[in-house]
Amino acid sequence: MNSIKLLTAAAIACMFSSCATLLSPKSNKGAFIQTNVGEAKIFDSKNRVIGTTPYYYEPKVNGPEETLTIEKEGYKPQTVRVALEEQKGFAFLDAMFLCIPCLVDYPTKNIYRINQDSFNLKLVREYPKDVDRVNILFNEVTWSDKDGATIGKELNEPAFFRKSFFDSYLYKSEVCAGSGGSRYQVLNCSRDDDENKLLLNNNTIEVKPLIKSLKINTSKIKDETWREISMEVVWQFTKRSGAVIKEVPATLKERKSRVENKPLIASMLRNSFTELMDNDDTYKFLLEESKVSGGPGSTYNSLTLEHVKVPAFNRNRDLIQYLMKGVVTVKHDDGHGSAFLISKDGYLLTNYHVIKDKKSVNVQFSESLTLTADVIRGDDRYDVALLKINGSGFTALEVLNSDSALAGEDVFAIGTPEDVSLGQSVTKGVLSGKRKIAEKIYLQTDVSINSGNSGGPLLNEDGKVIGIVSMKLTGKGIEGLGFCVPTNTILEVLNIQFK
Repeated sequence: MNSIKLLTAAAIACMFSSCATLLSPKSNKGAFIQTNVGEAKIFDSKNRVIGTTPYYYEPKVNGPEETLTIEKEGYKPQTVRVALEEQKGFAFLDAMFLCIPCLVDYPTKNIYRINQDSFNLKLVREYPKDVDRVNILFNEVTWSDKDGATIGKELNEPAFFRKSFFDSYLYKSEVCAGSGGSRYQVLNCSRDDDENKLLLNNNTIEVKPLIKSLKINTSKIKDETWREISMEVVWQFTKRSGAVIKEVPATLKERKSRVENKPLIASMLRNSFTELMDNDDTYKFLLEESKVSGGPGSTYNSLTLEHVKVPAFNRNRDLIQYLMKGVVTVKHDDGHGSAFLISKDGYLLTNYHVIKDKKSVNVQFSESLTLTADVIRGDDRYDVALLKINGSGFTALEVLNSDSALAGEDVFAIGTPEDVSLGQSVTKGVLSGKRKIAEKIYLQTDVSINSGNSGGPLLNEDGKVIGIVSMKLTGKGIEGLGFCVPTNTILEVLNIQFK
């Protein structure tokens, strides 16, 4: 009896105190939509303009969920999903207020709640395809928090920092994903970034996010998990030499449901970096820094080698058989490439990406002889490296001044394609010309090139080396084009001279 009296009293009190209003205030019926730029147009699912930001939108009861599109000229459009969801346990009381307790499914807004009551959108600027873009290398995040540090709460439990959990390729992937239509181009978007060496030079800008503080709080509201993350970040820009040229602090904060910590942090970093590059002053500064011209230069002491001359042969096939003896296959646990001897006492040239992070590698000759080669010096900007094997009397190739190479002349390459068993394969083509890409000169050719050819020699018709086969580009009208580092650049970067 007591429970019935209490329920009756609650119902009477509810009716005389605007129960529906108390149970479902106006803020639960609609969504407030605002953007970082004013007067953005809002389109409904039928592509009709219903207003401009800031805007208060109320969806229809029992209507389908609505996907709204927010657009502004010069910015990437965004969409939001807005829907009314029934509030559990509110239907009966609402029906009592309407004096129709038998019709508890009566469709009024009072028994519904908006899926999200506000949308604070950051519209990102969009630029034409031919915009001058800043080439950058995105380095992994640096965290100030130590393993085991308390960084907030996961529901009712403390949240602890673990570097191994937060370190992830995901952050770089997000920045790469946001680069489309932007004023920057990330050169190391793929895990295998060898093809991007074409655009890498002395003045390429490196960027690293330094996370000074990270706070995470996770809570549950009406069976839905919400995460609130705040970060203090310093965006550090450096040159390839390591010199810091600019640091920009940023405070990031985001609250979202149905998303995990790592993807939310990655999205926050992407939005922050894109916003930073949208700043005209920052963009102009970095663009100027990335365009400062300069020669390749070298950080190595001079190395003088005995000059080698290729003997004269009556038949071309005899010349090629001789040259093949000076080309080797470079092998290690991560794959293989090619290299070639430039001195009889065991110095070899190859690409830097072929021996990256290695101190020594195995080199296999055509006679199936395998020796160990030490990595002597290398330069990842120009993708060249020098190796050394012990011994003497090796068949070496003659290095020619690449300035003498002319467009239209016959050239050929020797190297190991995809299969190691096909070592010292020969392919022939034409020198298409010389191309300047990111302040560097490359020899362009239509010689057939595969990944294993990297590091092998590009030779003129007299059998003299004019460059190192570096990479092949594919797609969008450039199928089959190969690029080689000229010998002049190689010798200058590695500081090699011949007597």
